[in-house]
Amino acid sequence: MPTRKKHDEEYIRALVDEALNRTPTGGFPALEKREGLKSGTLFDWVAKYGPPQPERPFESLHFWIGNATQGEEAFMRYFDHAGNYWDLEVEDIEAAPGDVTGCGFCIDAGMKFLYDEDLLQVIWFPEPVPVRRIIDESTIEAGAATERVALACAERGIVTANAGFVYADPAWPIDDAGKTYNGLPYIGSFRSKERRRA
Repeated sequence: MPTRKKHDEEYIRALVDEALNRTPTGGFPALEKREGLKSGTLFDWVAKYGPPQPERPFESLHFWIGNATQGEEAFMRYFDHAGNYWDLEVEDIEAAPGDVTGCGFCIDAGMKFLYDEDLLQVIWFPEPVPVRRIIDESTIEAGAATERVALACAERGIVTANAGFVYADPAWPIDDAGKTYNGLPYIGSFRSKERRRA
């Protein structure tokens, strides 16, 4: 079994290419065994030298924060869907010339299908509170990101707010960042947690 004390980058990249494109029976562990590598080494090399992986849900969060002028019930209705939405077949939704979700958020976001309920968090207070309180209510994990969200709000003159919502799909594109959603401005997308190994 060949063992190398020091692996140059060319060797590592060649092994990563083999692991991703021509993995033998037995997968990564078989390659590690063949090359005399410590278990887990190849996974680390693939994460470092392999193609970039798309962000996963909750790794970055889209934020909208501001002062909602409507009451709580009206604010929450924006996220409701049409009563018959779940009766529709995928083909019917894809073929529809217009919106069939009945959801204000989906319409504003240009979504053909209903948003993923597990990725949405809505925050509401009856009176304005410091913006930081809304951010702290969110699912954001990284302390540095919390500061970046607060700074982005301050740059827009938003010091207090009574409402916000967060959508945790980093792959979802925002076509018009200047548009308001349910009366709230889009603050931006912020990394919430460290990337996980592929």
